[in-house]
Amino acid sequence: MIMAARQLIQFQETLSATNATAQEFGVLLMDERKHLTSTLREDVNLLLPQKELLIKQLAGLQSSILQFCTASEIEPTYGALRAYLYRLGIAEAETVLDHWTALKNTLIKNQALNKTNEAILKELLRRNQIKQAMVSSLGRQSDTYAAPGKQTSRTMEGWVAQV
Repeated sequence: MIMAARQLIQFQETLSATNATAQEFGVLLMDERKHLTSTLREDVNLLLPQKELLIKQLAGLQSSILQFCTASEIEPTYGALRAYLYRLGIAEAETVLDHWTALKNTLIKNQALNKTNEAILKELLRRNQIKQAMVSSLGRQSDTYAAPGKQTSRTMEGWVAQV
């Protein structure tokens, strides 16, 4: 029982640390959205090292949570954790479950923020592709015809050079 109590304390600390890291990641995602929707989009690249670091930290913390669940022989779900805690008669069960719920809510919020940023990025890429297509067509040969229906001698130039 002492080992289980120690593991539970460590698990609570891991849940708290994961939630704090996830909240920090949420702030970063909001900053990312601000940069993506501003005129200084290049500044979004400055966030990438911090984003990578937080993702690595979250992955490590997730691994710790999964290790606890595996060692406790439970599924990583609220219901399984609740049953496990009450089966052991843990007095702080509600506190642990509150930490679990807070973490889950933070992760759901981050998922929504990430999907928003992904949609913004897709739209920016689509616009960029349209601009690139326009620019690349500027230098192509033109199939323009003169009024009598004959190709002009300047058709071998791009249409910008003809204007």
